[in-house]
Amino acid sequence: MTDFRIQFLPDQVEVTVPPGKTLLEAARDANVYVGAICGGEGVCGKCRVIVREGEVEGQSTEFLTRDEVRRGYVLACQVIPQSDLVVEVPPESQLMGYAGLDRDSERFRDFVHREGERRPVELAPLIEKFFLELPEPTLDDPTADQQRLLEAVARRRPGPLQMGLKITRELPQVLRRCEARKASRNWQWDGRATATVALRRDVNEVICVERGDTSSRAFALALDVGTTTVVGHLVDLTSGATVEAAAKYNSQIKFGADVINRINHARQPGGADQLHQAVVDDTETLIDDLVQRAEVARGDIQCVVAAGNTTMMHFLLNLEADLIRLSPFVPTATSPPPIRAAEVGLRIHPRGILYTLPMVGSFVGGDITAGILVSGMHESEDISLLLDIGTNGEVVLGNRDFLVTCSASAGPAFEGGSVSCGMRATRGAIDSVGISTEDLAVTVTTIDDAPPVGICGTGLIDLLSEMLTAGIVDRNGRFQLDVAPDRFQTGGEDGRPVFVVVRAEDSGGDRDITISEPDVENLIRTKASIYAAADSLVESVGLSFADIQKVNIAGAFGNRLDIAHCITIGLLPELPPERIRFIGNSCVAGAKAVMLSHQTFEEVHRIRDQISYQELMVDPGYMDKFTSACFLPHTDLSRFPTATGM
Repeated sequence: MTDFRIQFLPDQVEVTVPPGKTLLEAARDANVYVGAICGGEGVCGKCRVIVREGEVEGQSTEFLTRDEVRRGYVLACQVIPQSDLVVEVPPESQLMGYAGLDRDSERFRDFVHREGERRPVELAPLIEKFFLELPEPTLDDPTADQQRLLEAVARRRPGPLQMGLKITRELPQVLRRCEARKASRNWQWDGRATATVALRRDVNEVICVERGDTSSRAFALALDVGTTTVVGHLVDLTSGATVEAAAKYNSQIKFGADVINRINHARQPGGADQLHQAVVDDTETLIDDLVQRAEVARGDIQCVVAAGNTTMMHFLLNLEADLIRLSPFVPTATSPPPIRAAEVGLRIHPRGILYTLPMVGSFVGGDITAGILVSGMHESEDISLLLDIGTNGEVVLGNRDFLVTCSASAGPAFEGGSVSCGMRATRGAIDSVGISTEDLAVTVTTIDDAPPVGICGTGLIDLLSEMLTAGIVDRNGRFQLDVAPDRFQTGGEDGRPVFVVVRAEDSGGDRDITISEPDVENLIRTKASIYAAADSLVESVGLSFADIQKVNIAGAFGNRLDIAHCITIGLLPELPPERIRFIGNSCVAGAKAVMLSHQTFEEVHRIRDQISYQELMVDPGYMDKFTSACFLPHTDLSRFPTATGM
């Protein structure tokens, strides 16, 4: 059969695919992003595209209105090309900034100096460069080159030392000038050299010896491998200063929005290699951008310190990830040893080292140990909570005496999934919403002040809170149609009402931005899972929320949250505002703290060993707490006296 040529608009990208491939697979082949939060299972309705020319087979209308079907809308994962096609990817299905850095990178650059940054008292990086001036060997001191150099290094960096054969072979040429003659070589002692020393757990390894003084060119990459975003900070190891920062969307998104969908993709032939290569390529893109702007060479980057959830670290290291999703949920490794970065395909210094922050288990990763480190909760007498809100909501409770953690499967609602007009926090996403108490007028702001194309997580929280306060939804999440009748309209195939947030004629788009009762139900379940997880941890140690002195909220999502709105809907416990703080990107901040201090590297491993993990699926009380939290804000209104006016 003849292959089909598919043209994707507005990018003007073409690809040729064999018969039988879905339109979503064709988009992946063309490296065109089409939103598919479920990874192509047909259950999220996010891969909406418009077939402008040509024929397809297998249309699904479950997530599309009759009008949209008439206009050529299909779900890309559910249709197979039957001819050459011209396909338009509408704004709500695009991920602006997906392939590049520009504005998204700039937003993450803002996090460089957040409160969560932790600087070591004494700079003692995992990797150091030492300029050495070695005395010339004599008949009275014929010490071997290797021993001479190691003794000099040991005076600067105590502890066990090792040096590989490759470095040893190069030493005579590095420490001497050599002129070739007819029958021999003329060796002239120089003795000035720079040794690069890396901590390999309990041993210091000399990974490079260079002629002359190159000690000022020592850099490291702090890498946050997030499910949604990959963030890199370039750090000068000689000063501890962050030189540059960059970010991009995780290219694995095209294989699914959450880790379970990506693990399922990894089970397919070649799938694991695709996921590994995607995160390596993303990191390489960041390195290209960072070294260009900082005007340094790739070879000047001596190490990478990476942190992320357990699945992302398995994909980075190309470890088997399938068992993470299967009971009893056993990862391949939680504390991988330092390795050559080149082993995973990262092109920094040829013998540069890749370190990963230790993980707790399958669903609590190095991003959480980094968050604990940065928050300082493990050193304080005060009882603290750490919340990392995402598709998996991780919660940590404790102080210097104990740390207990759990992971709640919150679902993708706060990341744009399971919500009809939901989207990720990118250009054009509504990120805040207000509803006037006088005339119920709706006002919104968008990322980059662009025309609105959907609603991201912070906007959804604001919207739900404002609708509850205005009486547009009740505590069960049911619409009160008589409160704002002009804002409701019939939507979808089921004819159920939807609340119009932004009308198409006001935004210049081709569809209204709305929220439905099923959307509200999904948001309530998401917030309930996170609140119930925190509630379970607190109760498990015989405490109440009143005993919590500090709540730390980690991540880029947390930096944009409205605390009052979070409390109003019951996502966060009602505590005095001064007890709640954002600690920014604690993942990359933790990676930086570790790279700048080998004592901190040891500390983060001690933190990991101190953590107890609580599995909510075997906690008999969790489902009761979850059910109680599936109201706005909760069935027990005494927990939220201010928010409910009690």
